[in-house]
Amino acid sequence: MFKKLSPALIVASVLVLVLSSFMFSMVSAQDGTLDPNTPVSNVGGVLPMPEAATDMSVAAAFKGAGRLAPQSARLAGPNSVAAPIESAHPESVIGVDSRVQVTGTTTYPNRAIAYLYVTWANNATGSCTGWFNGPRTVVTAGHCVYNTDAGAAHGWAKSIRVYAGRNGVSSPYGYTTAHKLFSVTGWTGHAYTANDYGVIQTNAATGNTVGWFGYAWQASNTFSGYHTVRGYPGDKPSATMWTMSGPITGVTATRLWYNMDTFGGQSGSPLYKYLSGNGYTGYGIHTYGTSVSPNFGNSATRITQAVFNNFAAWKASPYP
Repeated sequence: MFKKLSPALIVASVLVLVLSSFMFSMVSAQDGTLDPNTPVSNVGGVLPMPEAATDMSVAAAFKGAGRLAPQSARLAGPNSVAAPIESAHPESVIGVDSRVQVTGTTTYPNRAIAYLYVTWANNATGSCTGWFNGPRTVVTAGHCVYNTDAGAAHGWAKSIRVYAGRNGVSSPYGYTTAHKLFSVTGWTGHAYTANDYGVIQTNAATGNTVGWFGYAWQASNTFSGYHTVRGYPGDKPSATMWTMSGPITGVTATRLWYNMDTFGGQSGSPLYKYLSGNGYTGYGIHTYGTSVSPNFGNSATRITQAVFNNFAAWKASPYP
């Protein structure tokens, strides 16, 4: 005959099972068995995987209202320029530097590109580039929101200022700050180059003013025509925008390669082209220089379907 289990014993058994499941999940995450595109945030930790947007491959661009900030808010202010954030694979000038300065930073889509002033946990600072893909979301490199290096600066950025359309000391739209940061476990847990991407949710809906880029993924490895990389390199006058266009020279499952010149500080820049019927559309997030193997030139994290799904979910993330 079987003994009747007491309610207390049943509850205790359930708790043990739940705790065991939780510990298994933690171990799995540490062992890297989570999908490397599993989203994670500085607010809330590991997040559920978003549903696959199988019926979508393109998100539309938006021009924005274009209204300038009040005159008093247009100066970038003191201590708002920082040395570029360098990844383990610094961006490269390949041969003759062919970048051209962008002086019309208040025209679209230039105003949807932002200079990022990043402060880490140890109060060290650095600069990157980002691009709006929604009213409150700015796409950038994973290494611009989460520092994977060991030491006092390790972890999520302490604060980020987002200067849309900045041009040296002039900040025509003022700046907004980060409310929430997103990346994926492949980057924050393992520093995989394939997963070096992130998004900043901003406190102000600046994208409604400056507009935003569309973004797209495709299964095909054929990327025809010229693409553009545009951002804020650290080897040029401080906080000025520079650009170069050219063809995609190599494609892998997670990266897009090109011989367009870049430099530290341009991490997070959009790799984009004009897509008929959709507008200026990002296909990648510039992250690395020529030291990444296989060496086809400088490179961007490719927007795959998994990246696209995360962008859509982060863009829709509630605020506040």
